[in-house]
Amino acid sequence: MRTMILLSAIPGSGKSTWARQYQAEHPNTHIVSSDELRKVHFGAVNNFQHEQELWKLFLEGLNAYDKEEEVTVIADATNLTNAYRRYYKENTPNYDRHILVVFNIPYDICKIQNQMRTRDRVVPDKALESLYQEFEKPDDATIDLFDEVIFVGKSFVSEKVKEMRVD
Repeated sequence: MRTMILLSAIPGSGKSTWARQYQAEHPNTHIVSSDELRKVHFGAVNNFQHEQELWKLFLEGLNAYDKEEEVTVIADATNLTNAYRRYYKENTPNYDRHILVVFNIPYDICKIQNQMRTRDRVVPDKALESLYQEFEKPDDATIDLFDEVIFVGKSFVSEKVKEMRVD
């Protein structure tokens, strides 16, 4: 079975950590990450000067594995709006299953986890706030497009944050 998992959340929510953990537990899983594509193709994860080309590479990356019989591909990007979620579902037609994973991590926790990242991956506070404001809850029409929708809650936060007892 060919499965595409689309992650959806603001930076600092744990998308990349979740993707790496999933990959470690499931053979033949590939991660297509917008941050890694920026780093490889444009020199830095925070280089936003080539976004049109980046998103073309992102979609090509997702579809690069769709001929394998048993494969899971994780789309690691913010995918904050229903329009983006629908776009990636509709433009990956060769997958047998599409799963949407939405992170419901409180904004304050995302802010803390964002600051815990390596310097090159920290999103400035103003940009993080803007992305938070842009986030849309999945609507019924979007949910209906996916074979499964998983909501990841605040139990999935870094151990350091848990130790801080942030609620």
